[in-house]
Amino acid sequence: MASVKRFLVIGLGHFGSWVARALHAQGHEVISIEERGELVDRYAPMMTRGVVGDATNRDLLREIGAATVDAAVISTGEDLATSILATLALREMGVEEIYVKVTSPEAARALDAFQVRETIFPEREVAFRLAHRIASKTVLDYLPLSEGYSIQEIAIPDEWLGKSLRELSLPQRFGIQVVAIYDVLNDSMQVVPDPEKPLKESDVAIVAGQDERVARVLGEDEG
Repeated sequence: MASVKRFLVIGLGHFGSWVARALHAQGHEVISIEERGELVDRYAPMMTRGVVGDATNRDLLREIGAATVDAAVISTGEDLATSILATLALREMGVEEIYVKVTSPEAARALDAFQVRETIFPEREVAFRLAHRIASKTVLDYLPLSEGYSIQEIAIPDEWLGKSLRELSLPQRFGIQVVAIYDVLNDSMQVVPDPEKPLKESDVAIVAGQDERVARVLGEDEG
């Protein structure tokens, strides 16, 4: 069983509350700070401890044991100043794993200057994934890795059916890698798939590689 970790979530808006609930549902200890008491009361059963207060207050952070958390998630909406001040306070306490939700690329650049672990721009990421899905007849889901690279969930192309991954030689021919196969009928996932097993219509492939190369394999590269 995975060890229980301790997390701090600052801000219980839509994003912060979902993060807190998801972490708590996994059995981890979750402490939250939110200025609006009604939100703390609403989500109190879904976390270990909820505190009404100002997350930039160092005394409050010390009191709740912020210095001992494994990671902190800051989700204070459009209040960039609070995000920055809370980040600085946590940094001074020695918290290294800090994730901050931002609402614009400019805010992301500002937070990156404080060496947070990651800035999260949910609206952009959801829009980006949706755009790839609706623009393709084959891509079922899209997860960006870095500029121009991604992990994509795709329906098996007709020319792959009945062939094994070894026969297809995708890494050698196209520079992409199938990292898992999901069988829709059996509801089973095979990570590190069998290279000798023929692919079926009920299979879904999870592939990793450069976007242009995946598009070329799927016949969606107009160039």
